[in-house]
Amino acid sequence: MKKVIIGLCIVVTGFILFIAQDEFEGNDTANGIDKMFSGQIFDVAQEKFTVHAMGLSPEEKVLTVRIEKTQYKEETEEYFRDILDSHGMESYELEVFPDDLTLK
Repeated sequence: MKKVIIGLCIVVTGFILFIAQDEFEGNDTANGIDKMFSGQIFDVAQEKFTVHAMGLSPEEKVLTVRIEKTQYKEETEEYFRDILDSHGMESYELEVFPDDLTLK
């Protein structure tokens, strides 16, 4: 009987740790999102790449960035891809849309 109780305790403890691990991973993503939308990251992107809007969909795992000038699209993609990767959000898709309406 003692062996059964000890076995059940081990199984239940393992199950609890498994569930808690999923919760902690979710917190890492939430912290990454909070850091992503901190003023400093947006301010730097706004100065360097003419970013004027950005939005994140955690359910769809997509970061959308709007920039004013087409010439900064590649640099903007690199900048935000590095940020996503550094915050443990490698699986997120990145969309950069230029709103450059000037006619040539």
